Amino acid sequence: MKRPLQHFHLHRSLFFYMGWIPVMLLTGLVQCSNPVSDQIQPVLMNGEPRFIIGNYYNPRDPAELKIYAENGFNLVRCTPDTGILDMVMEAGLHAWLNTGNLIDFSKEQQKRKEQLADFVNRFKDHPALAVWEVPDEALWTLGYPKPDRLFYGPQATREQQDSILKALTAAIPVRAKGIAEGCEQLKQLDPSHPVWMNHAPRNNHAQLALFSEPVDIAGCDIYPEKEGHNRHSDIMDHSLSAVGGYTDIMQRAAPGKPVWMVLQAFSWQLLEDPLPEHPDPELFPTYKDSRFMAWDAILHGAKGIFYWGSSLVSLKSLFWSSILGVTKEIAALEPFLTAKEMKSSIKTEPVQFTSSVPTRVASTLRKYGEDYLLVILQEDLSQAVDVSGLNFLEGKRLYELTTGRSYLVKNGAIRVWFGKEPHLLCTSKKYEVVHESQFPPEWDDEENDPLRETGVKHD
Repeated sequence: MKRPLQHFHLHRSLFFYMGWIPVMLLTGLVQCSNPVSDQIQPVLMNGEPRFIIGNYYNPRDPAELKIYAENGFNLVRCTPDTGILDMVMEAGLHAWLNTGNLIDFSKEQQKRKEQLADFVNRFKDHPALAVWEVPDEALWTLGYPKPDRLFYGPQATREQQDSILKALTAAIPVRAKGIAEGCEQLKQLDPSHPVWMNHAPRNNHAQLALFSEPVDIAGCDIYPEKEGHNRHSDIMDHSLSAVGGYTDIMQRAAPGKPVWMVLQAFSWQLLEDPLPEHPDPELFPTYKDSRFMAWDAILHGAKGIFYWGSSLVSLKSLFWSSILGVTKEIAALEPFLTAKEMKSSIKTEPVQFTSSVPTRVASTLRKYGEDYLLVILQEDLSQAVDVSGLNFLEGKRLYELTTGRSYLVKNGAIRVWFGKEPHLLCTSKKYEVVHESQFPPEWDDEENDPLRETGVKHD
């Protein structure tokens, strides 16, 4: 039977595993041997390459789901329910399903094999299904919360700590092997849908690589804005650019495979118990913050971005409108984001002036049809950036989307404006998104209440 066109798949990197050894590649797919992100093909939906924009929160409301689709989302998490899958499909979206521990054959192997087979066979042919997900943060949760709290407990002796370390060291390869065996069975049952693993922003390279080996897509969640668990970052960079840093880490852990990054759609205060009566507006990511994080992930090679935490806020809130402003802009530029990376042909140099060090610069250059898109992001300092190597655009003007600035290419170069925001420079204005809601300017005013519903006057 011919499979529905709505199913999406990876252009490369679908493996079958016997234990730990990849024994064959699916016919016609390109071998995943190059870890360089600009050589990784995007995923396909309906046979077309897509940049994936997903949301963990499924409102189960046709009108709300349609708003997702109208603002660039194309993937949403679903419970294993045919009615929910139907609703998502009718809204113009695709779905992902989480297998839970059914895919982990390290325990109750025969029982889970039977349960996984039943689960996969029930949903694999539904036209809304796009991807399977294994248990969330399957690696990190082996050491958290109980082992972590015991290890760092004030009364823990060295002997007790060594015992906890030994148990964790033994548990990691066991669960990794169990999930790999589950992935093998899933792919035998359903070779048409890829398997995705989301990590926590923790663990070392060897552990991440071991767990990422049997899946087709890897990535992690990182929520660095304002206050949180050490600002959520386990690397030296605790700023917004930690998003790009973790995108790099995931690509090294899963070479040759697409990386999807999960971004912050909440304030850490909303996870407190009890919930504060008046959450601090300054602890929410602003529109500019969310835009920075999304483009930082993209400029470091992410092939998809997802949002977690929107279940904690009203989907009519000013804050959620700011997220939709980001996703709508990215979706408008999707034809460029699925095109070949060309940034190796240009050179970016920060203009240091009075600062002690140059800013880190993330960039991309893409072509779609006759148009070019150049994106520049100053990741830590607000400095101008000289871009050279643009001789093929000599005499042409690059328009900065959303700001009204423009740059004339002269002698193959331009100087991009200051500011720690993404500079989206395009040879055409037709890709500019008109923001119809009350973002971005109103939400970036610190006096605004991020939870205020749009169209409602603030008391």
